[in-house]
Amino acid sequence: MLGGITTLVIAANGKTQSRTCKGIVVSINGDGEKMFVEKDDVLREIQRTANGPIVNRQFAAINLGQLERSLEKNAWIRDAELYFDTKDILHVSVAERQPIARVFNTAGSSFYIDSAGYQLPLLETYSAKLPVVTGFTAARKLSRRDSLTLQGLKEVVRVVTADEFWNAQVGQIDITPEGKFELIPVIGSHVIKLGYGDNVEQKLSNLMVFYKQVLPKAGLAKYSALDVQFDGQVVAVKKGPTNKIDSIQLQKNIEELMKKKEAEQEPDDITETVAPKTEAASVGTKDTVASETPKTNVVSVKTIPNPTKPNPTPTKTTVQKSNPAKPTTQQKKNNVQSKPKAVMPNKANNEY
Repeated sequence: MLGGITTLVIAANGKTQSRTCKGIVVSINGDGEKMFVEKDDVLREIQRTANGPIVNRQFAAINLGQLERSLEKNAWIRDAELYFDTKDILHVSVAERQPIARVFNTAGSSFYIDSAGYQLPLLETYSAKLPVVTGFTAARKLSRRDSLTLQGLKEVVRVVTADEFWNAQVGQIDITPEGKFELIPVIGSHVIKLGYGDNVEQKLSNLMVFYKQVLPKAGLAKYSALDVQFDGQVVAVKKGPTNKIDSIQLQKNIEELMKKKEAEQEPDDITETVAPKTEAASVGTKDTVASETPKTNVVSVKTIPNPTKPNPTPTKTTVQKSNPAKPTTQQKKNNVQSKPKAVMPNKANNEY
């Protein structure tokens, strides 16, 4: 019986090896609507690796493992599986990588990254509409700090793209030399200082409270930066003049801004509180601190004076004019100077 079974296995194996490929079916699996790997590219790679067409070739002359490894060398292919069905059709199943952001490094090069942080080259025929990231390191080998920055970048991109509002609002993500993140919104001229890539959801949740409660009254154009890197706080930096100009018009503009500020700050909306963190209150150019209580989700705002701005109330210098007494008639006569008489010079006969 053992000999008979062995004979049948050898015969079946020999029969399988003598079978030929009747066709190829390529299927590409991706999470998005756009396919970044083309079927024609997969077929060309298979034919190049097999040194010729696969159809009508015997199974014994086809190395499926070699074909899989050659396909996985493509940066856009995450996994590849090849197998034959009962009808001798070769099935090629390809799982492609999905980019989450387009990155520009400090050297000016550009590439995509996926959710695993894998770098993907740009496509010649298609440009994906993704968040733009600038300031990434150009080093070939990432240091420990660069690896932490990459992990934070993946978290920031994940949270931003998962939310419908932030996905539409955030147009660019900048990486500072310290490894912190700044968001450039599509609407508004302010910068969102996110800090490091931790607690991103909570930071954006605090910012959303600020958007709903403060911006409808103050407007988007009033602030140059919104800092949410401190726990439970939103620090708003107002726009102001960059140069000190000592002019009456500037003083009038500052007075008007102060009047508008007093009119906008209603007692029910503004509560004088002390910032729980010293680093938030020590920033000189920051005017407003909005802190969110985790339980009640209520924002309290504190006004911090800005030492860089000129004094809105200009000091007036009063000069007292003196009223001298009128001179008498005798003083007028003494002050009158007699006009000198014109004296003609003596000229020689030949002078004119």
